[in-house]
Amino acid sequence: MGDVLQDNRQEAFRKYFYIFGAMSSANKKFSFFERFMRLVVLVVIYTVRGFFFVWYRPKVRFTDKSVESTNLRSPSVIIANHTSMRDPIMMLAVFFHKRSIVVAKDQVEDPHFSWALKHTDCVIPCDRFNMDTEWALLARRELEKGNSVIIFPEGKCRYDGLLNEFKTGFAFLARSTGAPVVSVGIDGIYKWGHRTQIVIGDAEKIERVAGIPSSKHLAERGEYFRQKVWKLKQLALGKEAAILPTTAETPQEILPGEGEK
Repeated sequence: MGDVLQDNRQEAFRKYFYIFGAMSSANKKFSFFERFMRLVVLVVIYTVRGFFFVWYRPKVRFTDKSVESTNLRSPSVIIANHTSMRDPIMMLAVFFHKRSIVVAKDQVEDPHFSWALKHTDCVIPCDRFNMDTEWALLARRELEKGNSVIIFPEGKCRYDGLLNEFKTGFAFLARSTGAPVVSVGIDGIYKWGHRTQIVIGDAEKIERVAGIPSSKHLAERGEYFRQKVWKLKQLALGKEAAILPTTAETPQEILPGEGEK
């Protein structure tokens, strides 16, 4: 634990000097207010991470020797199920080294979150309601810089225990860059007295096919990893790996109040 805290302090100092050193160079890319806000967000990030580790005490397990640490050996596309609004924060807290995260553009622009999300370098906005390719270019750039990219392929939370369809953007990104896909299952339980369970699978590359991958090929990969994440989630919950219906056979989630007519 002491070594981890020491590493965290060293990384915090590096980021501190980056903000007030490199950004105050002759070109002065950022204003004083921008530098100040980035420092505030950095303090918030470390504070929230500490809170999550103390309050939710995440227990991380690994299932394969290809991934034995959250400090990944190579830049990867990290995918996970999405059952709580706390999931992104938990993933950022666990995968704390060299990572970025894809966040819905409407949340980035939400005034409740924008003050923080727009002043951190690890957020990749993605328009989930319209055709958006810019996020993939930004994500590719992050991978080329050596940073892993965290993606929730469902695009939104699902609360009934099942998984939504996996959007295929993560598969296209992994295939086009050659980055391995690391699947993660989260139990989604965040409460005092319970250790949030996180199970991390192996690092698996998506096979390349000749030419531009067809939508069918990407959909097949999406369903394959959907089933894989499902099994990891069941391990996190301590349950038998029940069969998850295919996307086509999975019923739409009925939210509270929708069934009362």
